Amino acid sequence: MARQDRAKSVTHTRGGEAVSEWKSLWKSECGKSAPIYRVLVPDSVNEAVLRAWSARGYRYTAGAPSAIMLTGGMSRNFFRSSVLFKGGTAAGTAVTAGFAAPGGLALVSGFADAALTFGGMGAATALGTGIFAAVTGPKYFRDPKRLSRKNRRKVAAAQWVTPSSLGYLPGRKEGRDTDEQRLFHLAVTIARKIVRTRAWTHPILKDHVSRVDLDHAVASIGVRLQELVSLREEIEGIRDAGTAKSVETYLSKLAVAFSSMARRVESMHDYYERLLQLDQQLMLLHNSERSRELGDRVLDVLSRTAADDSADWQFRELRIDADSQSSIISGLVAELDQTADDFDDFDTRLAAAQKSVDELEA
Repeated sequence: MARQDRAKSVTHTRGGEAVSEWKSLWKSECGKSAPIYRVLVPDSVNEAVLRAWSARGYRYTAGAPSAIMLTGGMSRNFFRSSVLFKGGTAAGTAVTAGFAAPGGLALVSGFADAALTFGGMGAATALGTGIFAAVTGPKYFRDPKRLSRKNRRKVAAAQWVTPSSLGYLPGRKEGRDTDEQRLFHLAVTIARKIVRTRAWTHPILKDHVSRVDLDHAVASIGVRLQELVSLREEIEGIRDAGTAKSVETYLSKLAVAFSSMARRVESMHDYYERLLQLDQQLMLLHNSERSRELGDRVLDVLSRTAADDSADWQFRELRIDADSQSSIISGLVAELDQTADDFDDFDTRLAAAQKSVDELEA
């Protein structure tokens, strides 16, 4: 019932001014903090690249505290096995060439003994370089941090959602901000809070978490918001006396799409609140189970000392708490599935909203 009431009323009054729900959430959750995020669009790179980045410890997911700003370094194999293999073989090749050049000159000049000496030293260093490459090469090529040449090209095409891509410019005088950036900042903040909840990493939500693709959900919002920012700038660029009416119509259509995404972020916040409720129940369950263990130990000590017959049923009554908490948690997990669906079917709801607007205008 409360959910339906919220859906009907998406604005409230603050200081005599109507404030949308998402903007109120933004002000309370992240309005006073600078937007620092760099969220990867998951489909823009393949799984091999993601595995290599994970092995290197790069933070690129939506729920990461803050992304490591290594745009150039992400496409390079600059780590220990790479330096050892490439550096060692390059040095060995250089030394071999250093011996081969004087040997060749000595041979041309007629100094056969000197040519043999330099040639033998060059052959020895070449053999040593080959052995070194044979030992260190397999370790480098099997290193989970390594990116192949094909994957390095894919990294260059990776797509990121950043504050600047959503129209944000820092600074007091020249700075600017957009509603799209604020909305996405709110989505990233909520995602970071979701992954920090006890319930998100608890075994009881193992199957549920695997179904809710948080990275894809947040990144899809960012991609759509980037499209809105780009489109609005292009539309504003053609505004004149003859196109003013068309521009206003186009902008109203974009406002419908933005409202749909704002409702999705609000649903995402509802999901986070459900997780907090589940956190409390999990803590109660943990304490109840702990109380059960302590009760068994106390009962054991009591049975070996005072032999109080009434103690057993008293402790059994306390154990009922844990069972009741388990049933509450099962109900909350079912509610989480429903709440997750509210922000997981964005494309369907956006198309339905657009269809309803078109029908009204017709």
